[in-house]
Amino acid sequence: MVLAWRCAAWLLASLLLAGGNGPVEVLVDEVVATVNRQVITRSEVVQEGWLILVQRYGSDALQRKLTPKFLSQVLELLVNQRVLSLEALRLGLPPVTDQQRSRLLEGFRRRFDGEEQYRRFLYRHDYTEEAIAETLARHLWIERLKKRKLRSLPEVTDEQVREYYERHRLQLGAKPLALVAEAIRLKLLTRRREKFLARWLWQLRRQSEVRILVDFSEGGEG
Repeated sequence: MVLAWRCAAWLLASLLLAGGNGPVEVLVDEVVATVNRQVITRSEVVQEGWLILVQRYGSDALQRKLTPKFLSQVLELLVNQRVLSLEALRLGLPPVTDQQRSRLLEGFRRRFDGEEQYRRFLYRHDYTEEAIAETLARHLWIERLKKRKLRSLPEVTDEQVREYYERHRLQLGAKPLALVAEAIRLKLLTRRREKFLARWLWQLRRQSEVRILVDFSEGGEG
């Protein structure tokens, strides 16, 4: 079984030798994970990683490196998004429109210091504008799915705010409840949302067949 999965972890293509001696197998890409038999490749993880860095740091991202730890986090993100995408399809969540995709792509382009730098990024990382728009649209689609799910989450009540205030009054500097109530409410709501979404995702992953085939912590971008 282990050997079978090692073999399944490579995408191979048959090409003719220049001398015409017959087909040989050459590496095209590496499958690093599967979700319900849908594959995630190494190149997808690397491209996703660079896109995330640009979104976070703008053109400064071009001076950074994709560390093994970061690539592991990106792989986990892609697995989760693949699981959530399947749920979005099941629920019939409306797709991101072409107009919205165009706006997302334009916002991404503005993260660079000029058109030339943007084009160099595309060339260096083998990205097309269509692929970037598709990735950004996926991110937006998943966020909409999460917001839809959070509609069923109860609001934080005044009583819950008061109880938290009574337990943490000293840490809050003994300030009057009226001055800290909204901050407490936001903190409780944020914590509740994170736990709610984490449990929901855990349940969806349990219902899916997820296999992680590569441990990025053992090496870099490759």
